[in-house]
Amino acid sequence: MKTKSLLTTIALIVFQFTVAQTVYTVDNRPESGAQFTSVQAAIDAASAGDIIYIHPSPTSYGNVDVTKTLTLVGTGHDPANFDGISATLSTITLRADSADTVITGLDASSISAYSFGTNTHNIHIINNKITSNIRGYAGSGQSNNWIIEGNYLGYSYSTTVLFADAMNNIQFRNNVVQGRINGSNHTNVFTNNLFIQNHPSGAAQVFISSNGITSQLVTNNMFVFTDPDITALTSTGTTIVYTNCLTFQAGGGAALPALPGSGNLDNTDPQFVNIPTDITDFYNNDYTLNGASPAVGTATDGDDIGIHGRNFPFDTTGRPHSMPYPEVMTILNTVVQPGQNLTVEFQASQKN
Repeated sequence: MKTKSLLTTIALIVFQFTVAQTVYTVDNRPESGAQFTSVQAAIDAASAGDIIYIHPSPTSYGNVDVTKTLTLVGTGHDPANFDGISATLSTITLRADSADTVITGLDASSISAYSFGTNTHNIHIINNKITSNIRGYAGSGQSNNWIIEGNYLGYSYSTTVLFADAMNNIQFRNNVVQGRINGSNHTNVFTNNLFIQNHPSGAAQVFISSNGITSQLVTNNMFVFTDPDITALTSTGTTIVYTNCLTFQAGGGAALPALPGSGNLDNTDPQFVNIPTDITDFYNNDYTLNGASPAVGTATDGDDIGIHGRNFPFDTTGRPHSMPYPEVMTILNTVVQPGQNLTVEFQASQKN
């Protein structure tokens, strides 16, 4: 594929979205040629259903307020791509009438529903890096039916990655998590996640809640501990019942007590394909399972336990699904005279 300008190349990347929606490009680097340098300005100009395509930049795009149904798209959060930079935001706040918004391929501190907002249902958060937390509106019935999948969340055992108080019908699945879940209930499903706990000593807690909150559904997850002093996986509030989950003491400590529930693989090495040095080194690890792994084919649905179960195309780079992803771009005429076109050969691939 040859194009006559970099802007044409960008347009081709997002062409598939243009059938019934407007695509706005944002890039805050000098002389980028994008339509906007501010994500918030693009959001304000957009109509419900439009797409905001946010380019990588060494400068954060800061805080943004989403006030309508939009799709916010980055190119992925892998620092090995785009010269080590990604599209980074601070806080993404979902305000009234932002229901059905999709957030994908971004690096953000937090995503939260505005405390007095309404209609923040059906939010889809997929393939992002979120270092702080996700939080629904704490009032009853305003932030339901969220899907949170394929993300890298948190950075330590003490990070509360999800505040789920008064949120119903959450599907939290296929995420890599260094942190904890706070305040969930029986309508919410936690499946096929990899929880990496580096708690320094004693009992590790992933699910923490107030007494009286009914137990959520926890299936097909992996709980890997990196500190040899960890003695057990515990929870506060209602006792969690684990189904077809796996625990592994990667830190070399003593065997852990069996999880309450059924079909669990207690104290079992998941046999990841490649962990070069540190299991928390997210971008250099391959959490795919070896063919002989005991977690292969032993999930409740007959698929695999862990982040590659459910036939989910987990991608460590955070590339958005069903979107062309630039792989090679070669400038064919490096010397351009005034008035001439820049000729670029561009190659991209798309995940299923």
